[in-house]
Amino acid sequence: MEESNLLILSTSLDEMFVMLKDKNNKIYKKNLLGKKSGNYLAKAVKDTLKEANVTINDIEKFAVDIGPGSFTGIRVAIATLQGLLVSQPEKEVYTFLSTDFLCHSSLIKYKNDLLNKKLAVLKRARENAAYVAIYKNNTRIFGPEMVFFNNFDKILKDCILINKESIYFKEKYKLENELLISEIDNQSVIEVAMRGERVKVEELKPLYLQKPIAVENYEKNKK
Repeated sequence: MEESNLLILSTSLDEMFVMLKDKNNKIYKKNLLGKKSGNYLAKAVKDTLKEANVTINDIEKFAVDIGPGSFTGIRVAIATLQGLLVSQPEKEVYTFLSTDFLCHSSLIKYKNDLLNKKLAVLKRARENAAYVAIYKNNTRIFGPEMVFFNNFDKILKDCILINKESIYFKEKYKLENELLISEIDNQSVIEVAMRGERVKVEELKPLYLQKPIAVENYEKNKK
């Protein structure tokens, strides 16, 4: 099977990135850190294409991380990709979840140590709530869902926490769960992205697991 150029955008984590895998399976990656890093996503794409010596027209496959995470952050990736493909509205894009490649990355690093264990990825949703996804044998068995702190003990029972954002919740709520940290594995990102659902670029939508606080307050006041 002929290899293809693949462009991946991920902006749902604190560490946003652009990744390009070329036809020779060489990987080019630009990481963006900081609260306003999304503002530089388009430039990071441009720089990555230039480094790989390809143009946007040379890219056969596209993939985007749709969450869970900051609604604004995820929208940046989707809007950037829609801008790049504005002349190709029927183009199909692979969509995937960042929690999936975080799990896969941990399995790559720790291998047999995590077989048959329940692994939980926690990402900050609010000060007192997390987006939670739970896996066993590299299969998602729960979520992602927004879980409030008073349900952590029940939902996270017997789980190993496996990502950096879990540290906040473990320390704040004195969680007794074991914590393991692994860096993002590039091949895991590619594998998870290629398993994703394909949708037309014009129909891309972020995974949004919570209502805006203003809407929640409005609904409470109506009761």
